[in-house]
Amino acid sequence: MGKSLRLRLLAWYAAILAGVLGAFGAVLYTRLEASLLREVEAELTAHVQALAHEIEDVEDDAAALDLGLEYVRYFRPETPGAPSYAHWDGGGRRVGGNSPPDLPRPEAPGFRDSGDRREISVATVTGGTMLVGRSIREERERLAGLLWLLAGTGAGVFALAMLGGFLLAGRALAPIRKITETAAAISAEDLSRRIDVGRTESELGTLARTLNDAFARIEASFERQTRFTADASHELRTPLSILLTHVELALKKDRTAPEYRETLETCLRAAQRMRATEESLLTLARADAGELKVARDRVDLKPVVEETVALLAPLATERRVAVAVEASPLAVAGDRERLREVATNLVTNALRYNREGGRVEVRLSRENGAAVLSVADTGIGIPEPDRAHLFERFYRVDKARSRELGGSGLGLAITRWIVEAHGGTIAVASREGEGTTFTVRLPAAVATPQDP
Repeated sequence: MGKSLRLRLLAWYAAILAGVLGAFGAVLYTRLEASLLREVEAELTAHVQALAHEIEDVEDDAAALDLGLEYVRYFRPETPGAPSYAHWDGGGRRVGGNSPPDLPRPEAPGFRDSGDRREISVATVTGGTMLVGRSIREERERLAGLLWLLAGTGAGVFALAMLGGFLLAGRALAPIRKITETAAAISAEDLSRRIDVGRTESELGTLARTLNDAFARIEASFERQTRFTADASHELRTPLSILLTHVELALKKDRTAPEYRETLETCLRAAQRMRATEESLLTLARADAGELKVARDRVDLKPVVEETVALLAPLATERRVAVAVEASPLAVAGDRERLREVATNLVTNALRYNREGGRVEVRLSRENGAAVLSVADTGIGIPEPDRAHLFERFYRVDKARSRELGGSGLGLAITRWIVEAHGGTIAVASREGEGTTFTVRLPAAVATPQDP
């Protein structure tokens, strides 16, 4: 493709250059031709007018011409191609001149061409015709020489320009070739290759930087996908191993009913964990594919938050964590079930990762036209290096503890998607040893007369 582009550039360059050189040569040739012709015509005009004024009236209606020494020298018949003149009286009879006797009389005054001669005729004071002409072979030879000079010079300039254009096109397209080679060398096994921007200039430099950014995003996306696949496999492997182990042990020998019941309960918990992970993965996959839509109904967040806290009350009792809710009626345009999932994920995390005897504060308020939901806990906090990765899939701050508590590392990723799908934002603030606060901001719905 690069070679084809180079040839097309050279073809356009050649066509434009040929047109420019041709137009320049044509203009130069025609202007010089016109200039030489004007000089010849000016010379002939001066002489024919001078001769016309030398005519004297004589008897029998004839006219005689008395040439001075200057014109005798000018009209030298013995010199090939020398100027000549002819004189006709009013009756059309040839009465003088040194031009050939068979030279036809002009039908009207003015210039005319006769072979390689240029001639001019004027009317005399006696009613006759005076004609002066001379050969323009010398001028035509000069024009022919100029034509060859222009052709030779143009061909030389064209050849040099095409050579320069070929080299310049090669140099201009070299970065494109390097960009193509680098892009072709990038594969799933090696996504670290980048285009050398240092040797790429102007618009191509901008293109190279843009492509490098795209390659970096592809590499990061591929790494996330690889890590996501590995984490998903690992996440499903653990409960699956538990399930298989307990089933195999139960089948090795006869057991009592309570023992079978305990085994089945363990298998049920493992299966439920796998189903939760599978549903979360399916949700994220559909969201990535753009197949997961959110409703745009009018939803009051206060009952959503209060119902969520009520449903999680057993977990709060189990963890011995006090939960305080401060909420006022506040409507948003969104999907009630998805928003309930956001509140559930945030409150569940605040309860699970809190310390015994801790506290969770859930607040819902309006700030600058936005509905703000904040969930603050008094847990151990999140280390600063981990905060930037909290919303990544399968990311856990404390991996061992997260699995022990049943977390899959997908809840916050799903939460962020739901919030952003509603046109909102989610942020986290944390201090180690003091606690963590998640803040969700959603566009508040336009107030109606029914709103309190």
